Amino acid sequence: MKSFEFLWRKEQLPQNSNPLAFLWFVSKPHQIAMVIAFLAVILGATLGSVVPYVFKLIVDNATQIQTGGSYQGLFVAIGLYVGVAIVQTTLWRTSGFAVMYWTTGARATARDALNAYVTKHSHDYFSKRFAGSIANKIAKASNAIGGLTRTIVWGLLNFVVTIISALIVAFIANPAFAILIFFWILFTLVLNLHLAKKRIPLSMHAEETETRLAGRSVDLLTNITAMHEYARRTFELKQLRTYINDRRLAGRKNWMFAEMAITFNGLLEIIFVGGMLFTAGFLSLQGIITPGDIVLLISLVFLIQGRLDFINHDIVNLGEIWGQIKEGLEDILQDHDVAEEEGANKLSISLGAIEFKNISFQYGNVSVFENFSLSIPAGQKVGLVGKSGAGKTTLTKLLLRHFDLQGGSIEIDGENVSKITKESLRKNIAIVPQEPLLFHRSISENIAYGKERATKKDILHAAKLAETHEFITQLPEGYDSKVGERGVKLSGGQRQRIAIARAILKDAPILLLDEATSALDSESETAVQKALLNLMEGRTVIAIAHRLSTLRAMDRLLILEDGKIVEEGSHEELLKKDGVYARLWNHQAGGFLQEEE
Repeated sequence: MKSFEFLWRKEQLPQNSNPLAFLWFVSKPHQIAMVIAFLAVILGATLGSVVPYVFKLIVDNATQIQTGGSYQGLFVAIGLYVGVAIVQTTLWRTSGFAVMYWTTGARATARDALNAYVTKHSHDYFSKRFAGSIANKIAKASNAIGGLTRTIVWGLLNFVVTIISALIVAFIANPAFAILIFFWILFTLVLNLHLAKKRIPLSMHAEETETRLAGRSVDLLTNITAMHEYARRTFELKQLRTYINDRRLAGRKNWMFAEMAITFNGLLEIIFVGGMLFTAGFLSLQGIITPGDIVLLISLVFLIQGRLDFINHDIVNLGEIWGQIKEGLEDILQDHDVAEEEGANKLSISLGAIEFKNISFQYGNVSVFENFSLSIPAGQKVGLVGKSGAGKTTLTKLLLRHFDLQGGSIEIDGENVSKITKESLRKNIAIVPQEPLLFHRSISENIAYGKERATKKDILHAAKLAETHEFITQLPEGYDSKVGERGVKLSGGQRQRIAIARAILKDAPILLLDEATSALDSESETAVQKALLNLMEGRTVIAIAHRLSTLRAMDRLLILEDGKIVEEGSHEELLKKDGVYARLWNHQAGGFLQEEE
């Protein structure tokens, strides 16, 4: 695991989408395997070009025997071939093991590094993208690293070394022949590099359609209950087929280009090989070269033709691999819009006083706060009341630093939250959201998420305080029961109580409650309210609430309208003012404040 961690803890990912820069970065922990792979291929490919010369020696010595020559030269040549073949096979298998180790390691490092980087993106980044699309990009970019390493080592490097060594051997045998081969190779390479460049945008478009399809599919499966309940299966499948068709057309266009390029290359190779064979035969008839030279040149032609066939295919496919990696990196490796300062300090809370100092914030083109100020003394319980869009939830997200301010500052015990690490900030804040976020793991794991190294005793204690223990023990697997994706196997009230248990276990000095009891039935509410009162004791609390029982527990209520505090005071004080809060109170229904129409 150290080989993964050093990447994103001690070094920065390359801030560009160049696949080669990314490959070099994720290969650093595996440099030994990479070097071994390179050396083995260089030596193996060089020996491969020597084999045709050994064939020449065998044929020439066999020819000399027919005219009374010695068998010794033939046996030496055959022995030389066996020795070269053994060494070459050993080198290729060495490269195979080295590339295997390098590729699997680099892929794992790539996935780990990309996950580490993407999880540092802001709330805004994820709100604008499908989770499935992000996961698909990480998977595609990581897996394509394997194709890139194999193409570079067994494709490009093997080709370059083979061609250079083969040209040297050919030049020794016949300079004119070598020059013809050289210009043919040059022409083929230029042509295929041009074709690969043409294929990159086609491949990127195909990957974009794949990403959109994956995102749409995950979105559908995540909301499968809504689809069934609203009888929208036909509609959803029709929409999904549009994405499937886009992927089909883009993939077909990409593949069609590759097949046409390979076909064209095949025709050119036939012309090349035929021409070289004709040349070798002509030179032999003229008595310019020996039978061994013919074998040498023909062997070199087929060796080069084979490498050209592979490299042309590799170069064209490189466009697809390049597009897969680049399409993912362009999105994932964007700069973090809520970034930590280098050398940011860790937050150490002694009291828990919170102060919003003349903050200004806008989301898109919509201004939410402008020169807004609020001071919350340590240990005070503050309730935020207001209609939707007043800025209640945004205020808590700014405190958690899901977004950065356009002006002003937020301080906790005098420390500016923008100057401290986000991890240390959020470790000191517990939150119970209106829509609890549960992992598809056991109930025990979900509760324990609030505290590292939580013991079973800790989990049971928190569960009992949150009134979850009874319903958990009634489940077939108790605390080991899986809750399903997003907690789908549990009711809304059960999910909310698990979120409360998690917050209780976290035991943070600052507590955020976002309609923390909105999904509870009246029986559970009474017990949970008691637990929340115990939880709030001695902590700084910001609660977004419409439920009357929650509001009464607050020391101070703030009535927000359009990002401004229009009223503040205790529950009793605000009722006496007969203002906005009093009107909301008079419109209460079922124990909840109702928004004014």
